[in-house]
Amino acid sequence: MTHVNLPKRRRVLSALALVLSISLLAAACGDDDDDDATSTEAPTDTTAAAATDTTAAADPATATTEAAAAAPANSDAPKLAIVYSADWLDGSWGQAAFDGANGLLESGVISDLLLQENVPPGAEAQRALRAAAEDGFNPIIAHSFDYGDDVKAVAADFPETIFVYAGGFGDVAANVGDYDQPFYQASYLSGILAAGVQGEGNVAGAGGFEIPACYSMYEAYLAGAQAVLPDTTGSFVAVGDWYDVQLAKEAALGQQADGATMFVGCGQGPTFGQIEAANDTDGVSTGYVGDMAEVGPSVVSSFIWRLDKVFELIVADVAAGKTEAQYYSVPLAAGGMDLVISDAWADQIPADTLALFEERLAAIQDGSFEVPFVPEAG
Repeated sequence: MTHVNLPKRRRVLSALALVLSISLLAAACGDDDDDDATSTEAPTDTTAAAATDTTAAADPATATTEAAAAAPANSDAPKLAIVYSADWLDGSWGQAAFDGANGLLESGVISDLLLQENVPPGAEAQRALRAAAEDGFNPIIAHSFDYGDDVKAVAADFPETIFVYAGGFGDVAANVGDYDQPFYQASYLSGILAAGVQGEGNVAGAGGFEIPACYSMYEAYLAGAQAVLPDTTGSFVAVGDWYDVQLAKEAALGQQADGATMFVGCGQGPTFGQIEAANDTDGVSTGYVGDMAEVGPSVVSSFIWRLDKVFELIVADVAAGKTEAQYYSVPLAAGGMDLVISDAWADQIPADTLALFEERLAAIQDGSFEVPFVPEAG
């Protein structure tokens, strides 16, 4: 486990603390319907030694211990707020945002950072977004596909504040933006590696839902596998949940029964479920958004999402005084993802497979090869 000391000011809030503060305000005002009781006062600032564990979600308390220290170097820089629907330290989607945002804080790109986890979409999300805007945070990022309606509902009341959510399909209007998830580019390369070490079988793909960011990952992984094993086929399953690992594992085992030996997931639950199924059936799997080599022996490679680069684009717009958001995109060729091969597999990749992997990686980076983007079936 790695401990990272963050010397600058950071506020890490849980949904429980947020709801408690809202309840206390409502009780004091004596009116549960008063819009002013929507958490305009944040709980006490905390910073600290944040424990980073890529194998499991950590206790949120580990991210909020110990007293805070020095003031930020650039107090005029924008104040960034991010809300998320699960735990930050999940070794995947939440961890990428947590690490990326804290990197901007450490470098002085932002002057303050508000992180709120376990905030479900709907009324609670809207309260959290509104409170952050009223407290002067700008930009405000909602780190889930499910927050789209909430962002749009709140953003209309704060036209000078940029709000962005993880839609992944270019949903942009006025001060509401979206950020790209070009995971299919890394997934193609992972498919090459998986087919090279596995040598036979088909591809099992899974996502929380059948959205373009997820389905395109599966199709690209399949295309990468076919570059090594041309007769490879595959199947994709939308399990209907981003977090239920057991549900995803059961779906993956069903795919394994139909001949799948190579597993790729999109979303925390689907990915961990696919990895567990691969671990149990001598298959191979791929880590999603974070390095998952320690999750199980089946993980051949992982890609790491460099959200610091994405968030920096959003912050730069605010720093420049802009109030119109964009579709923020940092593809693989621009350093938006790092692909890592698990140490346990490094010596087991056939030379011709590794040569093809390196050739296609270089071609993606110099623009001479474009990974096929297939956003939906059919």
